[in-house]
Amino acid sequence: MNAPRQDLRARQTRLQDYQAMLARRLREARSLPAMDSFLGLQVGQRHWLLPLKETGEVLEMRQPSRVPLTQGWYTGLVNARGSLLGVIDFGLFCGEGATPLQPGSKIVVLSRQVERACGILATRVIGLRHAGELSLPPEPPSMPPPGQPQDAPEWEGARFADRDGRDWQVLDVNRLLASPAFLQVGRQAA
Repeated sequence: MNAPRQDLRARQTRLQDYQAMLARRLREARSLPAMDSFLGLQVGQRHWLLPLKETGEVLEMRQPSRVPLTQGWYTGLVNARGSLLGVIDFGLFCGEGATPLQPGSKIVVLSRQVERACGILATRVIGLRHAGELSLPPEPPSMPPPGQPQDAPEWEGARFADRDGRDWQVLDVNRLLASPAFLQVGRQAA
């Protein structure tokens, strides 16, 4: 009878330990040169690198409250430490389809400035990545991934590959937050 309850407690303890370790590593990484440190996350099938100096915090997944008359990629608002935070389905914003959510999915806050902050849905937070662990991809793709326009948006930074051959795309948070398309969360009148 107690076995399922003990298993649940053990999983909760492991999750809390992982979250504490990730928070500690984020604090430690902030003491490294900011250009060399990234938070790696997966949004749908794409892997993104967020520069730590431009990244806020990682929040537990919660259902955003919908806001009427907004773009389909604007999923709504959540309460983040007493402040309202807009949440974006970054996969939909990029034109790649809805971001699949699973146990362990998170909301990643972009920007440390409260007045500019918003969150994006992350299928999975992979953890810290350092520039020394990454290399330029062997060959730049001649064609963009399916569903991607020919010209990359200005907020897409450099591309890298890790030792496992995964492609990573740097997200220029400041350019994204200044992008007119990103700032227009209201639906256009038909």
